[in-house]
Amino acid sequence: MKAYEIFRRLSSTEIDAFVLAACEDDEIPEKIAGGILTYQRIPLTRLERAPEEVRKGLVRKTLRDKRGADLALYVLSGGLTRGSARLVEAFLEALGLPHDGPNLTAEGSVPEPSADALKGAVELLLRGFDARTAAIYLHAFSSQPDVAWPGLDALLASDPRLALEDRSAA
Repeated sequence: MKAYEIFRRLSSTEIDAFVLAACEDDEIPEKIAGGILTYQRIPLTRLERAPEEVRKGLVRKTLRDKRGADLALYVLSGGLTRGSARLVEAFLEALGLPHDGPNLTAEGSVPEPSADALKGAVELLLRGFDARTAAIYLHAFSSQPDVAWPGLDALLASDPRLALEDRSAA
C-alpha cells in the first residue's frame, strides 16, 4: 500500500497528527505548501489567505492524491519517526537493522529478515504499542522504495490486526 493510499484510510484527525509531527522538520511545511500549489493548482496568495480549516483540508487532499505520492511518503515517514519514534526504533532494533534512533541507516536495499524474526518484531509492536499505529507504520515501512519484503507483505495481507480500517469519513 502506497503512502497516499494509507492517508486515504486515515481520519482527518489522524492526518493532522501526522502532519503536525512531521512539521517538526523545518523543510516539511515548505514541501507541503509546494505540493498544494502544484497538485491543487491554488495560487499562493489564496492559500495564504485561506482559513486554517481550509488549509488543513487542502493538506489532506494533497496527501491523499496519487500525484503527491512522494510527498505523502515523506510526510508519513517524518510523522512516524517523530511522533512514534519508540515504536519505529523497537521494530528496527528487534530486527537488528542498522539505525540511529528511529532512522534506518542502511544504504540501498534492505535485506528481508527471516520469517520468524519478522513475525517476532511484528508481535512486539502489536503487544507493546497501539495496534493501529503499528499497522500504519508497517504498511509505510513496506512501501519504502528500498524495502521489498514479500514476507511482510504477506503478513500485512493476512493478519486482520494489521488491516487498516478506513476512517476517512471520521
